[in-house]
Amino acid sequence: MSEVRIARFVNMDACKSIFSDQSTFVLRSAEHYRRFCCERGDDRELKVRTAGGGSAESSGVVLSCWTRLDGVEPTAEEWKVFPGSVVAIISTPGRVCAMLEKAFDMEDEGVRDRRRFPFGSVKQGTVTYADEVAEEIGPDNIMEKTVFTKRLRFAPEKEYRFALPYTYEPHRIDSYIFVPWNPWDYMDKCLANPAMCKEAKDELRLILMNAMCGYGPFQGKPMGEIIANADVLFD
Repeated sequence: MSEVRIARFVNMDACKSIFSDQSTFVLRSAEHYRRFCCERGDDRELKVRTAGGGSAESSGVVLSCWTRLDGVEPTAEEWKVFPGSVVAIISTPGRVCAMLEKAFDMEDEGVRDRRRFPFGSVKQGTVTYADEVAEEIGPDNIMEKTVFTKRLRFAPEKEYRFALPYTYEPHRIDSYIFVPWNPWDYMDKCLANPAMCKEAKDELRLILMNAMCGYGPFQGKPMGEIIANADVLFD
């Protein structure tokens, strides 16, 4: 049985970074997502009410949030969940997790000096959705209840998450942006939104052509090395 497909839906600003700056990868804090609660974020991101009347949260963690696809490519309904998205990056959990482990040297747990940042091992999984209730929270389930559980109204997002907890916390990280050792490790393909208007498609084409024609590390590279299956964007 083949591995499930996941997608990260991105807007035009994100495309400029991903395609022009050597395929960046972003990990966000819970605080980052809470700031956008008026748009589509959750103002209780990584927080739950406890059975004793208090609350619990996982603050020392950064996330990469994807959507679990029903098929191998996004459907029209899946595109509609994230308005403003012009591109969907398609991958698999195994491929993204392997890239993150390599980027942060997770395979060498005993050698802190080789870490690029103070993160522990990658945690990953499908988010579950339920009406908020007071939870019994303990050390064995706090990650499951805070990081991989969301309120029922967010169920259409069908989220699949990768979480990196801090091994120690020198300071809070709002957004950690980096370039993987091999930028194409985590991408299987990239698809343009079929409902994209002509102006947006022209802007996206310009971003890719600038990269192909000599900006940054892409000088002299063929289109196939800039982004997997990029010709799809020009259909």
